[in-house]
Amino acid sequence: MVNCPLLRTRPGILELLQPPDIEIEQAWIAAARTDPQAFGPLYDRYHKPIFLFILKRVHDRELCGDLTAQVFLKSMAALPKYQGRGLPFKAWLYRIALNEVLMHFRRNKGKQYMDVAEPQAAALITYAAERDEDDDRSTDKDLMERLAKALGKLLPAQTMLIELRFFDGLSFLEVGQVLGIAEAAAKMRTHRVLAALREYLAPTSREPRKPMGTE
Repeated sequence: MVNCPLLRTRPGILELLQPPDIEIEQAWIAAARTDPQAFGPLYDRYHKPIFLFILKRVHDRELCGDLTAQVFLKSMAALPKYQGRGLPFKAWLYRIALNEVLMHFRRNKGKQYMDVAEPQAAALITYAAERDEDDDRSTDKDLMERLAKALGKLLPAQTMLIELRFFDGLSFLEVGQVLGIAEAAAKMRTHRVLAALREYLAPTSREPRKPMGTE
């Protein structure tokens, strides 16, 4: 399989805190468990990234504001039960945010969106099609069109894996933390989705023989 350094051109959303910050955050969490007013610093730290994470998926700022509010209301209510054993607080928040987005689309059957910047699209094409990193055709018009169609054929759970891994820049460990699965399972499921994309991206694309599930 080809190497693809474009996958991690910026820190993942779960890599932004340094060890001293983690100690401070743990103190905030401990205080907020018994005093909801102490939740303020956690809200201030994570409101913007959670808002942007949701906005990329719903493309509606008013709706995004409502869903973001629900994320923090639910996290405040559940905080006394949060244990954090092997699950960073930030991953826990993103898991709640992702669940809110999925519940919204299940309730409303609305159109789902996927933001794809060209460098990220090139990385995905290179990785899925197993092309060389220096292949200057990796973002040509034909491939970009096929990529858009291929992404539109994925199941919601498959789309979620691609978004988290390639467009949010998460490692397999981080993907697993957000989805509540093991790192190995996140890697295996992602590779299965890439296999489906590889068929769709072929010049004479055909439907995969059967739906490529994520189990």
